[in-house]
Amino acid sequence: MNTHFISPDHNQPIPLAAKGEGVYVTDAEGKSYLDGCSGPMTVNLGHGNEEVKEAVLQQMEEISFAYRSQFATGALDKLCELIVAMAPPGLTKVSLCNSGSEASELAMKMAYSYFKGKGKPEKCKMISRWHSYHGATLGALSLSGNPGRRQDYAPLLSTGPVLELPYCFRCPYEKTYPGCDLFCARYLEKVILREGPDRIAAFFAEPVTGASGAGIHPPAPYFSVIQEICRRYDVLLILDEVITGFGRTGKNFAAEHYSIQPDILIFGKGISSGFGPLAGILVNGQRYEEMVAGEVEFGTGHTYGGNPLSAAAGVAVLNYLKNRGLVEQVEQKGKVLEELLKALMERVPLVVDVRGMGLLWGLELAISKQENRPFPPEKKVTRKVIEACKRNGLILYPSQGFIDGSHGDSVLISPPFVITEKEMLEMCTLLEKSLLEIVREF
Repeated sequence: MNTHFISPDHNQPIPLAAKGEGVYVTDAEGKSYLDGCSGPMTVNLGHGNEEVKEAVLQQMEEISFAYRSQFATGALDKLCELIVAMAPPGLTKVSLCNSGSEASELAMKMAYSYFKGKGKPEKCKMISRWHSYHGATLGALSLSGNPGRRQDYAPLLSTGPVLELPYCFRCPYEKTYPGCDLFCARYLEKVILREGPDRIAAFFAEPVTGASGAGIHPPAPYFSVIQEICRRYDVLLILDEVITGFGRTGKNFAAEHYSIQPDILIFGKGISSGFGPLAGILVNGQRYEEMVAGEVEFGTGHTYGGNPLSAAAGVAVLNYLKNRGLVEQVEQKGKVLEELLKALMERVPLVVDVRGMGLLWGLELAISKQENRPFPPEKKVTRKVIEACKRNGLILYPSQGFIDGSHGDSVLISPPFVITEKEMLEMCTLLEKSLLEIVREF
């Protein structure tokens, strides 16, 4: 291992990946791991896709770099065309960057530039939710409601989340759906009125929570209420679909599950299936034209934004999704995975909730189903489960602290779209084996 590399976990050595094929990664020692989370919910087409590889190699033969303010490329133009064709209605403009964090920053800039162009520069505050994650850069982290990731950089952050998640399993407002009348959504209006509608630019939300809540998603009418409130007070609705975009939930975008039309949609991760850094925002065409008419600067200064190699990868990925009907397959495979995970929950006492959609699922862990009492944070249950899974040849993604910032243990399951039913069964068998090891420990 290269000891000069700064690992995310400074005290924990990580294996050296040597090869990836389909849903498996093999390390330098020859051990194979089933990638049950697509890396960080990114490698949607699996590892080593030949068609995407060939598209990138072909682009290398033509041109590997063109600076965004000097040249466009055929790959860039085609990518934007394909993105808009898949997008919810009205989203017709695309700005590209390298990561979901940068894309969140672009969305913040766009929201401010829009209202500045309309002569309302005081309309600049962004609202977000607790137990969300919008990125690691300081602006995106300011919006993120992940206490564990915020705490070390709190002095540098410019704002903070306000609303609670629509977490019906453990309602933060101690209410019960549907008798609550979606209080968690309607509370947005109180926040806007308290701050002053003339100061609020945008509301940010993940349609399905990823790293900070492992598959938490709202009842169907939630986002319709949110959208109506945003329209009433001229607040931009910004959906963070970095994880959910391009098929992860069984639709092109998770917005389709809720029949809503965001003003800005943030995307990343799966658009290139890990073949290159690629992310960006989709913007409502009318909003964009109104901003341009105001003659304001909208800074999109990313050196590698729209890089031809990443763009070529994105084109190949989106064509692969379409030509093989993978998004529709995700919907069907998701139903199979849901059944497997719910059956596992019946057999494993640690598992108290299964939630998600498509191929994005979270398992919440607690002391027992009867008491439904979360583990003390010092037990580090999530970490122990992730480590047990890795020992047994399964890679999953951790999520903890979503109840109150410190309590709450869960794992996120988001395998590549190309996973077979046989491989899903293997994944769940390895997961159950790992969970039962932890059951014996506690």
